[in-house]
Parts: sequence; structure tokens; C-alpha cells
Amino acid sequence: MGTWHDYDLIVIGAGIGGFVSAVTANSLGKHVAVVEKRRTGGNCTNFTCIPSKALIRLSHLSRETASLDRLGLRVKCPGGIDTEGVMARIRSVVQKAYEKDLPDTFERIGIHMLSGTAAFADNHHIEVDGRVLSAEKFIIAVGTRPLVPPIDGLAGIDYLTNETLYELDSLPGSLVILGGGVDGIEYASAFGRLGVTTTVVEMATRLIPTADREITTHLLRALRADGINLITGAKAKSLSREEDGVALMYEDERGQPGKVLADRVLVAIGRKPDLEGLSLEKAGVKYTARGIIADDKLRTSAPNIYGCGDIVGPFQLASTAEYHGMIAATNAMLPIKRRVDYHNNVYVIFTDPPLAYLGLTEEEAHAKYGHELQVYRFDYTNMRRALVDGEEVGMAKFLCDGRGRLVGAHILGEAASEVIHEAQVIKAMHRPLHKLHNVTHAYPTYAQALVGRASQLAYLDRMAGNVFVRTVLRLLPGYANRLNLARDRLAETPPMPSDGKPATSHPVIGIKTVADGKVWVVSLPVELLDHGEESLLASLGKDSKGPESIALDWSQVRRMNGLGAGMLVKVIARARRKGQRLVAFGLAEGLKDVLEVTELDQAIEVFPSEFGALSALGVDFQGTPPEEPFHAGITVDTHYWAKPTDSLIVPLALKKARNLNVNGRRPVGPVNGFGQLWQKTYWLHVSDPEITPEYAIACLKHNFPGFQPSYNHFFPSPAGIVAGEIVLLHSSTPGGPLSTGVMVLYADDRSFTFCCPKGHPESGFVSFSAFEAEGKTIVQIMGLARASDPIYEIAFHLVGSKIQARIWAHVLASLAAYLGVPASIASETICVDHSRQWRQFGNVWYNAQVRTLAHEPVRWLGALVGGVREAQVRSV
Repeated sequence: MGTWHDYDLIVIGAGIGGFVSAVTANSLGKHVAVVEKRRTGGNCTNFTCIPSKALIRLSHLSRETASLDRLGLRVKCPGGIDTEGVMARIRSVVQKAYEKDLPDTFERIGIHMLSGTAAFADNHHIEVDGRVLSAEKFIIAVGTRPLVPPIDGLAGIDYLTNETLYELDSLPGSLVILGGGVDGIEYASAFGRLGVTTTVVEMATRLIPTADREITTHLLRALRADGINLITGAKAKSLSREEDGVALMYEDERGQPGKVLADRVLVAIGRKPDLEGLSLEKAGVKYTARGIIADDKLRTSAPNIYGCGDIVGPFQLASTAEYHGMIAATNAMLPIKRRVDYHNNVYVIFTDPPLAYLGLTEEEAHAKYGHELQVYRFDYTNMRRALVDGEEVGMAKFLCDGRGRLVGAHILGEAASEVIHEAQVIKAMHRPLHKLHNVTHAYPTYAQALVGRASQLAYLDRMAGNVFVRTVLRLLPGYANRLNLARDRLAETPPMPSDGKPATSHPVIGIKTVADGKVWVVSLPVELLDHGEESLLASLGKDSKGPESIALDWSQVRRMNGLGAGMLVKVIARARRKGQRLVAFGLAEGLKDVLEVTELDQAIEVFPSEFGALSALGVDFQGTPPEEPFHAGITVDTHYWAKPTDSLIVPLALKKARNLNVNGRRPVGPVNGFGQLWQKTYWLHVSDPEITPEYAIACLKHNFPGFQPSYNHFFPSPAGIVAGEIVLLHSSTPGGPLSTGVMVLYADDRSFTFCCPKGHPESGFVSFSAFEAEGKTIVQIMGLARASDPIYEIAFHLVGSKIQARIWAHVLASLAAYLGVPASIASETICVDHSRQWRQFGNVWYNAQVRTLAHEPVRWLGALVGGVREAQVRSV
């Protein structure tokens, strides 16, 4: 200690961060003082961690007692649980915890404890209740206080915060909690389990946004099942006394008013730094409304002053404060400075069931690692220990990167707060998860059923991916590769659905024959959607010959989407194989434009009347011609369709988008193109029954660019995915960069369809849709396309097909992570037409890949010139 300072270190704040700082510096032989204006132990001991966990423990006991009958036990005495002693019990727990941190316990090891309010005089001096003290270094660990919002009427209702809640003599009958963060959700779970009618009102539309969506969805569903009312997207407007209680008026996300009545109101919207009276300006310490500004070594703008705990952030956790305390003290006292590192943080929400997590969410991990991400998912209903305990509500998942290293772990359910630490150790040590498979776990335990089982699955996956193992199992006599069966048994997961075809009734297709059966007149249904495909294709004839010509009667059609257009493409392909001529008649106003923009009219001859169509097919009408359908005033709503165009134009320059091989090109569909016609379909089975097809498609539209793999970039126009808009595309492929785009051919609230400009790798449609099947939503991506020219045809057979499958699987997996559901994806590939259309050979001239590569020198030169000019401007 210098002769001109009273102390080597003064710590302001006697909470967990302050105590750890003081003890650490004291252990280095430094003369240390701690100043506290309230009770030692800080928020954690007196107002947050200890009392809230005591409350939660009692709520767990209440729940377990209520479950005795389900577990086979009977309570002989009548009546329910008396909760009158709950608050007294919590206060006694807090007092016992406080007695472990009495000032005397620190005085005995040489730390000087000072009671009073500290204020800086300069960066080396503070005043404590009129006494001036000096120190070489300071650590500010004053913590936070409840943040109380300026809501009309709040001050007049005797509201509660975490600092006054435990002063109650008994539990209220009903409670409104303002704030749905971690604290609010924990309080809601605890009070709800103790029989208090509980309502949470949260302004955000998503609760616990830092946690994994799927896990959070299960937690919130469990809370709602317990009778807890969760109101999200709601802004509190006013509070008032009413009927011996409190009335909260709020406004929901649609602007509609709402009202909640309760006995008491608990404010839990967040916390603010407790910096009042510190006079930080005099010490040269910069701060904001969120707290003290400190660098990654916890040093403030005053070089000799450090901060730790909640006032520094970014996490308001006791574990973070404890971690900060040690680093702040060693950095203040030692010449070697350490940086804080939050990569190995673990987070626990002590609800019932509890939620524990670390690392990346599945959504974040999928965006970062794509198809390399491996997810090990477990349901508590399949867990032996959970079965024994009667704790079958919960799930867990472990996320591994391409090298098998754990990048995220999420556990909802009994023992989550304990088991998560084994996963935390594996992650912190940067060891592959499969390395843990040879560590035995006691059976049956939650650790064995979760971390142990995940490591075994990771080991099996590693074996299955090993070329040597696969070769040996294939070649050695008496062996077979059945690793997948072992994996499925260990995982105890239900079988993957084979497809997602909607189980809908097929519309009746009317058929009449004329000209001795040589011509069939096929009446199309009112809705031309994909679910009528089998009936329509059957109308072309099952035998090898069938009719010579087919006339499609459109007089009943009132609705058609992109999938319906694809269905007609398959009709055309089958008719071409059979050498059948296709004509159409009876189209309502607007449908002719649809046939033109889809290029269907290039394969189907359109006539205004049945008489004209059949006459063109050589039908000789003897007697009265057929009666024509009456279309006066009948139109089909086609505003979901793009308008016909001979030349695509991108009207706006989009940032980062390369507008190549789009302007001046015409849109093409699968009727044209060079290669074989393929239908590739991918289905995502959405397990959450609350997700509607409309919501799933809205999410897909809104996040479409972000759902792409890292090598595939989409740039929609500002209007978004609406009919007629152009979406630019830039992709990195094995053949080099590719710049082109797609046109939004069709878009409604359940589906949208892209078509391609000439020169795009494919001539075709790709449709994104969602529908219900067996009470659940299924999201479907269906591509129906030919390679546009011979170069692309060869490329697709070599690598292109796998790349395309990987892209759409990535998109659906990204959507699943965003929706918070497992990525249960199935796929199917069908060759619709094996023939190649040699008349389209000349498309090779428009090949977007070749033209993009040819443009690369121009782009490089432009970037070089631009860089030189920018350097010149900077020099000036």
C-alpha cells in the first residue's frame, strides 16, 4: 500500500460481486475495504436469488403434494394446503443466508467493512457519510434496483417489487405481473403453483427471446396448462383501484383494449443501475442509463476504477457477478490483465418445469453451421427416470457442429439446472460430444438419459460417417451396416414421416367422348390446385394409347394457383409422350393471361368456344353444335398472379445485389427448357398444432433471404414476395459464381411460386405452400423444372441435384428453427418426363453461369477503380 492511500482497494457494494472482489484482493495480501449502504449480501441474498428460489421451492412442494394421488399416494386428512406461512418461511431463509455474510465474518479475515453511502470526490477519494477515504484502486459493485415504469395510476395502488414482495404476511388471491422476462416468468410459475390466480402482461410478442424457440414454446404451454394467463404484445395503459383490488387497462398488439382485475400488482419489467449519489463524474467514470461503461477487462474510463456485476452487464446474473468479481480484483491488483469471456455462460430459469440452456439456439446454430449441424433431441415422455419420478413434461436437445463439438444445449424439465453443467464442461473444454460415450452414467438418472445418451448417439453418428467402418461392414462376410437401427433405438424417436401429401378428396373430373372416342372433353374442377392431380392425370387415359386429342373445359374454373399450373405442366408432359393434342376452351376473363405468363398456352391451344375447339380437332358436328357456357360478367380473381411480360425489368438498384442475367430476359416455365422434367418435393411436418398454414407461409416470406444457406443469396424487392416482383439471386456454386433471379409468379396467403428468367439453371416453377393434414400444418416446397440447356443438364447430373436438395432442406430446417419445431423433413424425387427437348438447345447462349463468369473481370476492374478513387478522396 502506498503511504498516501488509506487502502489498496475500496469495493463499493457488498453483494456477491463485491464480496468476491474483496476476498480475492485480500487473498493477495492487499488492504481492502468494502462500503455498503444497505444490508450485506446485496440483492442476491436479500431480494432476488435467495428469496425467489425459496418461493420456487415451496411452489414445487405444493405441486408435488397436489400430485400425490396421481403417484399412488392418498392424503387421509381433508382439505388443501395452507399457504399462510409461506412468506414467513422465506424471510427466515433470507435471514439465515444473511447471517452467513455478516460484516464480522469479513472483518475476521482482514477486510474492513464500512456502513454508509459512498460518493466520489475524485478518482482516488470517496466520502462515506462525511468521512473521506482514499484508495489506489476502486471496484464499483453497487448492483441494481427495480425499474418502475411511468404507468398512469401505478403510484397510487401500493404496487409490489422484488424488494417489497416478501414483506407480505400472506399470499394474495390473485396477482398481475407486469413483465414477462425471466423474473416475471419465475414469479408466475411459483405463485401459480401456490394457488394464486396469476396473469403476466408483457409488451413484447415473444417471451424469453434469448432461449430456444422450441424449448420456450413447450415451457409456455406447460405454464398455460397450469392456469397461468400469459398476455403478450400488450402495453399497460393505466392502473386503478376497483372492487377491493386493482384494475389494469392494457392495449394489445392490434390496438384493442383489455382489462385484468387482481388483488395485487407485481412490477417485474427489469432493473436499473443503482448509481444515484455516487458522483461518478468527479471520478471521471462514464456511464449510461444501462450502467457503467467498462472494457473487456472491466476497467472503466478512469484507469484505476473497475466495475463488476449487474451495473456492467451484459448479464444480470449472480454467476456473472461472481465471475466479474474475481477478474476485476485480479486485474486491479496484478500487472497481467484478463479479459472477460461469456462463451461458457450457463442460464437457468427456475420455473416448473425448469429451463436451462447454454450456447447457441437451434435457430442460431442452423444459420451458422447449416447442414453440418447435428441435433440430438430427447423427450421426457421417453425417459426412464422421468417415468419413475412422474416428471414427464419436458424435452432437451444438444447441438453439435460438423466436428462433433457441442455448440448449444437446452434442457426443459426436472433436473435441468443440474444436468446442464455436464454439457457446459464438455463445451468449455472444446471436446467432441462423442468423447463422453465411454464415461458411464448411473442408471436411471437424468444425466444418463440426456448427456450420456446424446454422447452415445454422437458416437454412433461418427462411426456411421467413417468411410473405413462403412467399407468393413459392407465387405466382411457375416456383417451388415445396421448402425441406423441402433441409433433409432437409442434415440427413441418416432419414425420420420414418409411424405406430406394432403389427405384430401379428389375432385370429380367429368369426361365425355366424341368422334368415336378419339377426342375426350375433360371438365376441369372449380379449383385447380395440386390435390386434384391424380384425377386429372387419370383423365388422359391409363392405357398406352388413350384418345388422340383432349379438350380441356375451363368453364367451371374459378381458382388456380402455382401448384395448379404445375399440375397442368404434368398433363402436358403426359400428352406429349402419348402424342396427344391439347386444346382448351371456356376460359373466364383473366385466365388467358395466366396461361400466357405460365407459358401453358405454348402447349395448349386456346379457343373461345367448345365448338371452335372441337372443330379444330376435326370433330364433325352433325346437327346442333354444343351449347356454349355463358360467361357474361364472370371473372376469376387473378390479382395473385403476375402479368404476362416479354421482358423482365428490375426497377430499383438493390444494395449488395448484382443485377445480371435478368433484365431483358423473358420468364420461362417447365413447358420449355432442355433437360428431363423433374418434380422434387420437400415436406416439413410442423408438430405444433397452433401454427397455421397462413402463419408458416408468412414467416417463410418474411425471412426467405435469411433462411438461405451461406452460399445462396436472395435479394427481394422492397415490396417483398408479391406477384410480379423480381427477386435477384447470387450464388456460389462448384462451377463458380452465378448471378440471376426469379420472378414471383403467384403469391397468396398459403402459397407462392417462382418462375425463372431465360438462362437460369432451370426452366421451371418452384412453389412454396402450406396446408393442413391430420390436424397439423405441413409446409411443402415443390420444384417442377427442366435444366434450361445442355450445360446445366450435365451439371445437374454431376452435382447440381445434391446442391439443390441441400438448399431447400436448409430453408425448411431454418423455418423449423424459427417456428420452434423439430426439423422433420421428408422428400421425394420423380422424373415426370425422361425426354429432352432438343429444340431448346439454343438456350445455351443465355446460360447465366457462363455469362456471370464472363462478367467477373469487369466486376474486378470496377472494384479496383472504385478502391483507387475512394483512396484518393480520403487523401484529399
